[in-house]
Amino acid sequence: MLNKSTLGVAVAAALSFSVSADEQSIEHITVTANKFEQSINDVLASVTVINRTDIEASYARDLPSLLATRAGFQINANGGFGQNAGVSLRGSGTRHTLILIDGVRTGSATLGYKGISNIPLNSIERVEVIKGSRAAVYGSDALAGVINIITRKAQNTTLDVTFGSDSYQEYQVATGGQFAGVDIAVNAGYEKTDGFDVLQGVAPDEDGYENKNLGFNLGYQNEQLGELLLQGQYSEGEAQYDSSFSPADSRVEKGEFENYQASLGWKKAFEKHSHAIDIAISSDSSDDSRIDYTGAAVVDKFETERKQIDYNGQYFFNQALTLSGGLNWYKDKVNTNSGTYLKDSREVFAAFIGAYYDDEQVLANLTLRQDDDQQFGDETTYTAAVGYHLNDIATFRVSQSTGFKSPTFNDLYFPEPSPGNPNLLPETSDNQELGLSLNVNDISLDIAIFRNEIDNKIAWAPNASGNWQPTNINEARHEGIEFSFENQVFGFDHSVNFTYLSAEDTETGEALTYVSKQSVNWSLHKAWGDFDAGIDMQYRGDRDGKLTHLPSYTLWNFVGHYQATDNLTLSLRVENLFDKQYNAVDAYGTDLDGDFINDELYYYNTAERRLFVGARYQF
Repeated sequence: MLNKSTLGVAVAAALSFSVSADEQSIEHITVTANKFEQSINDVLASVTVINRTDIEASYARDLPSLLATRAGFQINANGGFGQNAGVSLRGSGTRHTLILIDGVRTGSATLGYKGISNIPLNSIERVEVIKGSRAAVYGSDALAGVINIITRKAQNTTLDVTFGSDSYQEYQVATGGQFAGVDIAVNAGYEKTDGFDVLQGVAPDEDGYENKNLGFNLGYQNEQLGELLLQGQYSEGEAQYDSSFSPADSRVEKGEFENYQASLGWKKAFEKHSHAIDIAISSDSSDDSRIDYTGAAVVDKFETERKQIDYNGQYFFNQALTLSGGLNWYKDKVNTNSGTYLKDSREVFAAFIGAYYDDEQVLANLTLRQDDDQQFGDETTYTAAVGYHLNDIATFRVSQSTGFKSPTFNDLYFPEPSPGNPNLLPETSDNQELGLSLNVNDISLDIAIFRNEIDNKIAWAPNASGNWQPTNINEARHEGIEFSFENQVFGFDHSVNFTYLSAEDTETGEALTYVSKQSVNWSLHKAWGDFDAGIDMQYRGDRDGKLTHLPSYTLWNFVGHYQATDNLTLSLRVENLFDKQYNAVDAYGTDLDGDFINDELYYYNTAERRLFVGARYQF
């Protein structure tokens, strides 16, 4: 646990860093952490923004790889591209981070989270990560934070082709312009790889991945009518995988997916107030082919259909005080061929109101939200935060917030023979954060000290009849320090972030699985004329797995770009540069009194050294 002396040393170190405000050069970044546009310097929370330029500079091939380089993230993947990738934000589980696409709630209502492995990078304009409990603004699922993915809004035409290891190939096109007063942007992509064998001990085969996707953004602005926006994203494909529950030589395991979301929005600003309405639909569908306990090949179909309506308004009381509020309604409906759920739909209606004060030195906000869930009733959450601009370049902040996670349809109503528990309560969280951010010249620094306590965690346990079912029995505490630093020196772009994290079961004191106490990301990039190149490092400390203790590891990656002509750019990325062999996730084994028979402990395989080369042509 963090003590007062640790906190004091961290804050003192941050405050000892001072520079002249006359030399400042603050980059103004606008984010939507509170459902309306704000300067990132005025958001009283830890916020990370990854823009399109960052994505292209990294030449990363998937979203898990991109997020893994940011402070607070630990990504635990069950293999290569398209495989399940657990997103641990500040030590919390995947289901405790809300994933939005263009502000639309996405993902499976049966699993309770959105898989990020199938979200194509070519469809992304920007990623905004808001850390800490954000239920007072966004409702259920945001116990650890929110990831809002803003889809592509290309302003010209580009063609991208990439080839790489494991027969990897990807083709992208993005274009944009204006026609008859309408801003139009379209993106499309195709990605395919033979992959590698993802699980030790069974079916030594290649587990491939394929993704086809298409997206669009249409915008129209009129001084009288306001702004209209129609946008959508569609993707489909499949990921082959291995299962320890299937025969060792089985090769039928495959997960096919089809996902989409579309929204129609309107917003208009007046002199003293502004209004926005969004209507959205989304679908998360999967067909999972596997071998069942009888030895027969079966296909499990699960689909979540969601409808959503949002109203958000602001009233500018005076220059310093803004009032914000809104209404949110959504309905989830699930379909499956694997039995009958006791209930297959639910509706949620919520209202929230917030006050935001900023007199250019003191900042404060208070937000309250009431959710009425058809399944379990009401849940009230809040966020309270205060900030102080120490000078024109540094901001100190402190916040307290609460959150909750609704039980999933699987938790509540999963059909026999593994029934759910309709009496479950929501998981709840209590979050505190103390932070300092600084921006001056080519230097950016952020320090955050945080604690998040989660109660009523859902886990499997025997009931009064001795039957196992989901139960509210666990509690957890996540606390730690994040440090992020970026600067430019001698033409080098340099960045480093460090996270120290303690995540443990409150009752037993045992560390939570797959959470490293220390994680470090470091990168160095430089441009020479038409060339630019960079190297980055990822260190993850040792951690407990499900079955054994996993050692630490360090990975190095290299990326390079060459501007061959005004229109043509050539790129290269080498992942796991030194071909490090390591284990990130343990899978299964034969355990008897703490010993593994015949050393039968198996892991999900990790990628060896991989090379990707490609070209971009811009018209």
